[in-house]
Amino acid sequence: MACSVLAATTISFSPTNISIEEGENFNLIVSLNPQGVKNYTIKAEVNYPADLVEVKSFSFSNGWMALSQSGYDLIDNINGQLIKTAGYPGGLPTTATFGTISFSAKKAGSGTISLGSNSLALGADNQNLFDGGLTQLTFNITAPTTPPIPPSIPTIPTTPTAPTTPEEVIEEEITPPIEEGEEATTPEEEKPAETAEGPSFLAAIGNVITFGTGNAFIGVIVSIIALLILFFIVRGIRLRKSK
Repeated sequence: MACSVLAATTISFSPTNISIEEGENFNLIVSLNPQGVKNYTIKAEVNYPADLVEVKSFSFSNGWMALSQSGYDLIDNINGQLIKTAGYPGGLPTTATFGTISFSAKKAGSGTISLGSNSLALGADNQNLFDGGLTQLTFNITAPTTPPIPPSIPTIPTTPTAPTTPEEVIEEEITPPIEEGEEATTPEEEKPAETAEGPSFLAAIGNVITFGTGNAFIGVIVSIIALLILFFIVRGIRLRKSK
């Protein structure tokens, strides 16, 4: 009868069911109910599937004094086990929160997180008051939802402008502005002015031949008269030499 009365402490989880997405975190609260019998030391062993979830941290509630000895303090994300132990000074006879476990969802899948059989609830004489109930949390992890990809906006091709050649640039730079009343001249029209030296030279020769009169007939008459005068002068000189 005494043993059945002493073995009254229950350890429970909250929540008992959870659904999350891959990569999200969730918290598991560990609580105990001593059923009116003072509990001085609590050891909670928690087992979980390490391929689906991992423990990020654990924090004790106010009033508990953690025990860090080997075998009483462990976070093993390879084998999927957490062990946390703490004492409550003066004993705890009422319902209280032992601590909070923070988990992270590693990949999509379903599983359970359960209280291990090595959990303890020690009374004043180090009796184990834990009733042995193996409470558990069921979880479901889904793949993350990806946002829809917005349709791509087609780009309108632009017609490339023809590059300006060096000849066009030079032509634009050297073309003088056209004043009012003047006609634009093309390079072809300006070429005769560049060769004006040839006609000017011929005009000078013609001016000499016409003796400045500008009349070719008068130039011929004057030339004949000059040749006749020259002829008679030469003849006269020869006659004088023969006498």
